[in-house]
Amino acid sequence: MRTVAGVSGSLLVLALALSGCGNSGEAAKRVPSATVENKSGAATVDACKLLTPGGLEQQFGISFGDGAPTHQEETGSDQCVWTSSGGTPATTFSLTVLRQDGLRGDLKSSGMTLAQLFEQTKGAYPKAKAIDLGDQAYIAAREVQVLAGDTWYSFSFHGPDDTGVDGLKAVAAQVVG
Repeated sequence: MRTVAGVSGSLLVLALALSGCGNSGEAAKRVPSATVENKSGAATVDACKLLTPGGLEQQFGISFGDGAPTHQEETGSDQCVWTSSGGTPATTFSLTVLRQDGLRGDLKSSGMTLAQLFEQTKGAYPKAKAIDLGDQAYIAAREVQVLAGDTWYSFSFHGPDDTGVDGLKAVAAQVVG
């Protein structure tokens, strides 16, 4: 239950920030390598193809099962959640990807840019520490947030302790490059 609440809490912060409004602007183009087209012809990202269970095990020292992909139509974000296989307590790793051209709903109609959204969300983490990834990045609690061009990556680790923090930075660097 704590793990699900942690993942849900991260998504709640993102959803609250996504409901803001702002001015439109141009963003640099950087398309994740796992971009696919959905039924409506819109580009989505198969976040589960950006990492492997073996790669996660290497970084965190925990075995993970295959990732479970989801697409949040309300925001346009794509997510993959990997859950530890065997053992207790359960540990999860989540990667959420949001692209400027994938924004939906109020975000799209308001002209919100990912850079504005990123800054708004960062405000929810007063102890966030800047890290050197992408255009902007920070680590807060058990999350790494990275803005790279027109793509926002959110990496989240929820387990029994803080052993995953260093792994988060390494996984983020692997995906963002």
